Amino acid sequence: MNGLKLNEGKTFLLDKNVMFLPSKRRLVSEDNRVVELTENNYRFLSLLLTGETDKQAIIDFVWQEQNGSVSESSYYGQLYLLRKALTACGLAESLIKTIPRKGVRYTGTVKEVSIDSNTMSEKEVSETLSGALEAESGQEELHGAEVEVRPTPVQRGSAEWYQSRSWNVFVSVLAVIAVCWITTLIFAFLFLLK
Repeated sequence: MNGLKLNEGKTFLLDKNVMFLPSKRRLVSEDNRVVELTENNYRFLSLLLTGETDKQAIIDFVWQEQNGSVSESSYYGQLYLLRKALTACGLAESLIKTIPRKGVRYTGTVKEVSIDSNTMSEKEVSETLSGALEAESGQEELHGAEVEVRPTPVQRGSAEWYQSRSWNVFVSVLAVIAVCWITTLIFAFLFLLK
């Protein structure tokens, strides 16, 4: 997983034209709001954007210095801070979806954009990106920096049947029925013994 350092020269376009600049550890909104990310936020978001969903894999990478031995509250605290960073850029917290008993998933759109964010300011990156998006949609030709916008392979994976809400409700109802039935049997057996 240490290959994430290779993504540092790239820029990722998220929903609502929010840019993730890994090399600068920043999120930049379309209206140039800049949110600085901590090292752990950067690692967490990088993993989510590459499609990682497993909670333990995320913990192992984000807290690699501690060899993945961190408390649950550290994981959930970092998740909370990352959601707040997205909100500060105008994105919805719900773009990071919790997968019960498994981990989390980024559910928004992600495009990898070939812009060298190391040599450009956020404003220049934003302007170049805006021009690229307009050119991509056929509205005007892009002049200046060469920009290639291509989708990043995000591992979405369909939710397994046993992770669906209806399955969880079904299992919960069965569990309640089973407890009631067993309780009834125990009371009936005790009544017959008297």
